[in-house]
Amino acid sequence: MRAVKSYLIIEKGLIEDRVFPVEKQVTIGRNPDNTIQLTDPNVSKRHALVYLIGDQAVVEDLGSQTGTFVNREQITKAILSNGDTLQVGNVTFRFFQKEIPKKQSWLADILKANQPENSVRLDEGIYLPPEMRHAVRYSPFFERIPRGRNFSRRSHMLIKPLSEVPLFSSLNKEDLARISQVARLMVFDQGRTIIQQGDRGKSLYIILDGTVLVFTYYYPASKVLLAILSENQFFGEIAFLTGAPRSATVKALEKTLLCELSFEAMREIVQRSPIVKDILEQCARERINDLEAKKRAAGLVEQRRHQRFVLKLPVSFSVSSTSKVPDQVRGKLFQSISQNISISGIRIKVQDRSLLWLPMGCKLRLEIHLPRPWGPIRCLGTLRNIFEGKRGQEFACLGIEFTEMPQAYRKKLVYFLCS
Repeated sequence: MRAVKSYLIIEKGLIEDRVFPVEKQVTIGRNPDNTIQLTDPNVSKRHALVYLIGDQAVVEDLGSQTGTFVNREQITKAILSNGDTLQVGNVTFRFFQKEIPKKQSWLADILKANQPENSVRLDEGIYLPPEMRHAVRYSPFFERIPRGRNFSRRSHMLIKPLSEVPLFSSLNKEDLARISQVARLMVFDQGRTIIQQGDRGKSLYIILDGTVLVFTYYYPASKVLLAILSENQFFGEIAFLTGAPRSATVKALEKTLLCELSFEAMREIVQRSPIVKDILEQCARERINDLEAKKRAAGLVEQRRHQRFVLKLPVSFSVSSTSKVPDQVRGKLFQSISQNISISGIRIKVQDRSLLWLPMGCKLRLEIHLPRPWGPIRCLGTLRNIFEGKRGQEFACLGIEFTEMPQAYRKKLVYFLCS
């Protein structure tokens, strides 16, 4: 039988973001003896029960006054599927279920590796030699494990788990050993925030043991849950590729061991092994498209810095020669039509499928043809996102941020948009 873990995550309510593992059974209600106690007056004393039958989660209404709803439909009893919403009173949960790979012992083995005599115990399974204990900033939020001669065995042990990460499957043992030397291990307790949406940072994180929750905010009361990630998966690739602030918040669902690779370390890795960058870019595109789909499903529209105008303008563009791009697009002039435009950027429709493989952050030379009497404007833009069309549609959309535009053209664009 496959091993799965199930979670209920409060998506909307007074204790938003709380995570509750579903093991044998979970009761929901106002009474303090419930597994999940809710103070909402619309919740009954014993409102609902969630329990497991094999690897299936079942929710059952316990005769509540206001009812229990799954995906907005009132139920007496129902099987929960991954991603379902569960509403109890005014509180909305999201149900997640994640298949867990065969349990590995990296969390215990790596942290306890080469435990020196007379070492100082910081936390469960984490030891520092006496001469190093003052050199590390210790925080209850996470523990940073320094590199050094006392941790040489740790570097050797990292090679095997790193080789099982699909991102690094093409690397040889020498490259894996090099990565293990520059990697930093970090342990986060359950519920701790690993990265925060909007933060600056370009590190990439590999999950060696544990599980994390990924979500993003759009308005103070609007949040989209994106994914649950576990062993051998990674996150942080969008900020690494684009240099933009973090696009999502990541929290630990349980005690989690991460391998952090700095921007400098990852840059060397992708230079030595271009296939690693290809995988990162493909994953970034898939996650951005998934985010857009979930935003549309949730009825959310992202707040923008400037108003966007839905205008169909002819656009000519080429990829800057300074960008590392596929040979089939290098030096080629493309024709497209804008989908919308603002003072800060433009979204254009394209039909050439080779453009889907453009790297995030590459530079584009644009000529936007405004109607008479305004005439064309020229500028340099940075590719920020790619959205594939719906099934059956041949076009895709490129989101481009204006980065360099002569002052005369910028004034012309402002006057045109505001006229």
